[in-house]
Amino acid sequence: MNKPSASIDRTEPAPAAASRRGGAHCLVVHDDLELRLRLASLARRAIPKLDADCITGASFDALPAERIAAYTALLLIVEFNVRDSTLDPLARLVRSRGQAPHLPIFVFARGGDERNAARTMKLGASDYWPVHSVKLAELTGALQHLVEPASGSTSTIAAAVDPRRQPQIAGYRIVKTIAESASAAVYLARNDDLAQPVALKVQALKGRYEVSNADRERFVRECRILSSLNHRSVADVLDFGVTDDYLYLALEYFPCGSLRDRLKNPVSEADAVNYARQIGEALQVLHAAHVMHRDLKPSNLMLTDDNRVILIDFGSATTRVAANELSRSDLCTGTPYYVCPEQIDNRDPDSRGDLYSLGVVLYEMLVGALPYGGANLTGLFAAHRSAPVPRLPQRVLRYQPIIDRLLAKDPADRYPSAALFLEDLSAVSAPIRTSVEGTSHNGSS
Repeated sequence: MNKPSASIDRTEPAPAAASRRGGAHCLVVHDDLELRLRLASLARRAIPKLDADCITGASFDALPAERIAAYTALLLIVEFNVRDSTLDPLARLVRSRGQAPHLPIFVFARGGDERNAARTMKLGASDYWPVHSVKLAELTGALQHLVEPASGSTSTIAAAVDPRRQPQIAGYRIVKTIAESASAAVYLARNDDLAQPVALKVQALKGRYEVSNADRERFVRECRILSSLNHRSVADVLDFGVTDDYLYLALEYFPCGSLRDRLKNPVSEADAVNYARQIGEALQVLHAAHVMHRDLKPSNLMLTDDNRVILIDFGSATTRVAANELSRSDLCTGTPYYVCPEQIDNRDPDSRGDLYSLGVVLYEMLVGALPYGGANLTGLFAAHRSAPVPRLPQRVLRYQPIIDRLLAKDPADRYPSAALFLEDLSAVSAPIRTSVEGTSHNGSS
């Protein structure tokens, strides 16, 4: 039996011993004993089958690569707020990724921000959390697949078609669930051929939303078009495909969060206009390629650390989203609040359906509330179909003609193109831009 190392807070088995015991061990690294023990305890609560060893940074640096690679996962606590240190806070992440390319590495940050989060993921972390806001459910989801035994072919097939289980897509290792709806789910995933983690959208071919052969063909056709686009506000399509059970689409992953997260706090008029302009430009590119988004909403608009908006989660294989199908969805998914009237009536929307959804998003950004609501979905759908477009408050009333046209019930009364919307938005918001630019100039003189 191996003797415990003095620098490790729990017995650290040699790789061979760990393999013989069949146990899963993660390694927690940080110099603060209390903090690393707390994180180790949380990991054990998340996954009772997972044991946790704790080690200081110096002791970790002395470990040989084969010892590090023998662990099931590495949990690095990283300090981003150390002012006097000349060492890159992510140096251990970079070195560990080089020593153990396939080892899941989870970073828990102290003092980090969105820019740190983005860099951490680009350097190969499997996931990133601020250390004091780690949720047990999220950690469980991230670590669960590491300790689940491999299943045989029969159970694998069963798991693939069971909507309650994570799908199995060849070449991808699912890290955690990002979002779920009645018809699809988005996962944070890894692929050994891709340098960065991806957002993997997966839609079952059978079940509540049956996908026809025509839908499959259109999905592949649109994915090919999307993968050829090159626009700063449209997420890069890295991979796509069709299996016996699923359609899947791998997109860039954006760790800074979505516009839905941003809307938890008030948005300035300047930011609202800036975001709406970027969304309009992205839709202009998509529509020129004859691709409709069909599900535009804040949770499908990701933010970057330089305040750009990136459009993700392109049209699902099922174009029609009938009212009875939406009514089976949970309101918290967001879709019913942004859906255009023609989708509720089970009519196939064109580009003007995306512009209606943009109108809802723009109204929400300007006002801080949705234009339409209801005690239930029936009331919400009725509002989309027939309620008058609500008036904007006086401070942003200049945008009322734009909102009126975007939210017109009849598609024929809406903007015929994103380009015309952008023209009107530019004209109405010009005084705002001039004022902001003038303030900046005066402040720098």
